[in-house]
Amino acid sequence: LGVDPTAPDAMRRRPRPANEALLERSRVQRILGLGIVMTVGTIAVLHFGPELFPDSASDPLFATTLAFTTFVFYQVFNLFNVRSDLGSVFSAQTFTNHTIWIAIGAVVVLQICVVQLGALQGFMDTTSLTSGQWLLAVAVGSTVLWVDEIGKFIARRFDARARARAEI
Repeated sequence: LGVDPTAPDAMRRRPRPANEALLERSRVQRILGLGIVMTVGTIAVLHFGPELFPDSASDPLFATTLAFTTFVFYQVFNLFNVRSDLGSVFSAQTFTNHTIWIAIGAVVVLQICVVQLGALQGFMDTTSLTSGQWLLAVAVGSTVLWVDEIGKFIARRFDARARARAEI
């Protein structure tokens, strides 16, 4: 994020008041809300994963590997969320930081290696996942993006301050 290009409208926005808290209430609520989404989703995968995939349930590392992989994807998707308080990830701005895409690619490749390669499985206490299990981890991990996109949409539509920022 440190190499993210400056938003095109950055110089047109009003400066933040000097006495305003760095973490204003709406940001703290957003952090807590998305943290709850990630916590609930990870625990749900940990708990229900063996029921959804009974063929893998006998492997003692299965549920924790699936939960760990889900949490990694939560972080990947949340990286898109934190780039903007109000802007949608479904915009051209998403593609302006090539470094983020390289980092995301590296994280995904490393996660695949840690889960699928025998030498790294022993080091990280993981086990192989099937394609359906990977798909579940990605789908559940993406919920953090969808929840935040809905929140941003609502903020842009109904919050006067958000509208003022979006219009500038």
